[in-house]
Amino acid sequence: MIKGTGVDIVKLERIEKIVASKRDHFLGKLFTSTERNYIIEKNFHIGTIGGMFAAKEAVSKSLGTGFLNFWPCNIEILKNETGKPYVNLTGNALIRAQEMNIENIQISVSHTSEYAIAFCIAE
Repeated sequence: MIKGTGVDIVKLERIEKIVASKRDHFLGKLFTSTERNYIIEKNFHIGTIGGMFAAKEAVSKSLGTGFLNFWPCNIEILKNETGKPYVNLTGNALIRAQEMNIENIQISVSHTSEYAIAFCIAE
């Protein structure tokens, strides 16, 4: 049963400007060490960063609260061995999902040269 959905779109130019001026602060505040390592692996590709950011936003919306009682780093966007993104929740984001009886979160992420978009279904 679907418990929540979320979608987010980001203009990559906006993310690029933030990363250019405050890269370490921005990445450290929003992404886990595993995510940061992946971003480094991808040579700070702005589509990767924007897509992961949009995915975190989409997941927060699927939880019905946005980032009200937890941080973006409590939503971890990872990739399986075939490259499919998946979500790992920690802290208050995990507690919120448990309160909603969410057992599975599906995420899809895409980007162009200008935008990144993510869609999430919480089941």
